[in-house]
Amino acid sequence: MDFNDFLTEYSEKYGLTEEDWSGFRKNAILTFLEEDNGKVIARLRGVPVFRHRDSEKEISPGDTWICSLDTSRETYYFAKGLKKIDASFMYELKKDQIEEIANAVWNAQRHVIEPLLEDKYKEVMEKQLIQAVGDTKATYEGQIGVMKENLHQLEQRVAENKQIISSLQEQREAANKKEERKAAAVSGAEPMNDILGVRDTHVRREGPDTISSPFFNRSRYFVHLSSDHRLLTIRPHESGNVICMNNTMVLAGLNLISPFEGPSEMVSEYSPQYGALKIYL
Repeated sequence: MDFNDFLTEYSEKYGLTEEDWSGFRKNAILTFLEEDNGKVIARLRGVPVFRHRDSEKEISPGDTWICSLDTSRETYYFAKGLKKIDASFMYELKKDQIEEIANAVWNAQRHVIEPLLEDKYKEVMEKQLIQAVGDTKATYEGQIGVMKENLHQLEQRVAENKQIISSLQEQREAANKKEERKAAAVSGAEPMNDILGVRDTHVRREGPDTISSPFFNRSRYFVHLSSDHRLLTIRPHESGNVICMNNTMVLAGLNLISPFEGPSEMVSEYSPQYGALKIYL
């Protein structure tokens, strides 16, 4: 809606006459520039507007003013400065006034304002974009790091399980051979060797960090060391952190707690209450 449409609409709505609007028609917001010939003028709908002699000292090239116009001549006008539009003027405006002015300027001069905003805030936006990309990259790198660690643990678990499966297969083959020998002994073919049962809980120290026992007939165990470093509690569990193969397990750090002095039997007992084997160091 241009200014004339605005006047027409409100004239019809409120019963206003041309005389009521005459003062507003003679006011305008003008920006004065110095032309090549040295004259300081503004233009209103193509009509040159010169500074009135009473405002020549106040209005400088590059200023924007709210002016009252002398339109007695058709080919050019004279303008008297009423209020300079500068930082102090904008500071004194109310919020709703600023919004109205901003909307009007944006709608009328968007093609001019957009390139100015782009030039003015390009560097700021680039910095914000770089920061956002960096933050996102750091987040994903952190997530990738966690996934890599989980993958490493899974791969380690798979490798351990393969070792356990191989050990169980060897035990199965050995058990089958014992059964064959047992059957042969019954038939008188050869003497039968005793087979140790799972109730046999004696433990042997095989190396600095290695222990073995007929009791260790599962794939995984939870191993707990008492606070005084005098008691090991070993309990079978499918999610245990220590793997066992061929009735043997390696307890990292055992030699630091109990120095190895050669292969020997260890003092141990079974605890029915906890379903665990206790080894005294």
